[in-house]
Amino acid sequence: MTFFETACMEIDYDSIAVLYDTYVTADFDIAFFTDEVRRTPGAVLELTSGTGRLSVPLIELGTDLTCVDVSRGMLDVLQRKLDDRGLEADIRCADICHLELERHFDLAILPFHSFMEILGEERQRACLDSVYNCLNRGGRFICTLQNPPVRGAQVDGVLRLVGRFPAEDGTLVVSGVEQGGRLRVSRLQLFECFGPDGLLRWKRALPMAFELVERSAFERMAEGAGFRVVELYGNYDRVPFDDRHSPAMIFVLEKP
Repeated sequence: MTFFETACMEIDYDSIAVLYDTYVTADFDIAFFTDEVRRTPGAVLELTSGTGRLSVPLIELGTDLTCVDVSRGMLDVLQRKLDDRGLEADIRCADICHLELERHFDLAILPFHSFMEILGEERQRACLDSVYNCLNRGGRFICTLQNPPVRGAQVDGVLRLVGRFPAEDGTLVVSGVEQGGRLRVSRLQLFECFGPDGLLRWKRALPMAFELVERSAFERMAEGAGFRVVELYGNYDRVPFDDRHSPAMIFVLEKP
């Protein structure tokens, strides 16, 4: 089995949970989501919360936050962060396509374009149905994706450096290569740790896969779940979406 075939399976985030915060330092969407949470009177549901890149800033605002992720390892890192800061959240290890929560929410968010890691229309529809059932009437769901024409242009089979990051035992070098067709993309993410002497200490590989979901397809599935599309932004500064040039598709959906 090649890594591109393997990458069609669920991504094993447990295997890199302790590394995740070393190389994922993005904050481009935090202001957007903190603003949305400030406008929300009730409880908030964060899907694919991971190690809390976004969770911690939201909880620090005083948000009544429920964090859901399928990776126990990522959630363990999040829990340690909350314990260290004296913060609290309801943390759930669960598949976001099959949520069984005891309460309802005024806002659900799916940040960092993670909807694209849900492979196949059946599971994508299941996710939308699941979120719909978790919301109060009038509740909103903000779902973020990358724009297929823009993101797809980067899928060319070329190995690219993500970055070099200081680590406890040296320097972590992260790179990746992507292949695939028009919609399904397979990625192999490589992690290499070099000691102070410049020698390779260890190396890991993480097979990944995601789908470039077209705007029309997402809108059809969202409306099929019962949602109404309220807004569609092309980036986190809330500019209107442009089919050819916008890097992101940020859908604001409402449960009527």
